[in-house]
Amino acid sequence: MAAHVGPWRYEAATKTIRSVPENYWLASMNSWDGAVDHEANALVMAASAELLAVCKRLLAEVPMGAGHIRQLSAAISKAEG
Repeated sequence: MAAHVGPWRYEAATKTIRSVPENYWLASMNSWDGAVDHEANALVMAASAELLAVCKRLLAEVPMGAGHIRQLSAAISKAEG
């Protein structure tokens, strides 16, 4: 099975996150009891591959203070496991 590392999109009608362009189902954001709206989390998750790529570019190309470099490096490490 191939890994799907993005890009992804959130499909509001089915409350799922899907790969682009293959349209593979990756995750369901539907609450079992319908009480929780997960759309905000789903949108961030769908954008996560692009956000990670931007963070990596920023770290490599943009001059930053040491504190920001540590924060960005920690976020990248967390995203990559």
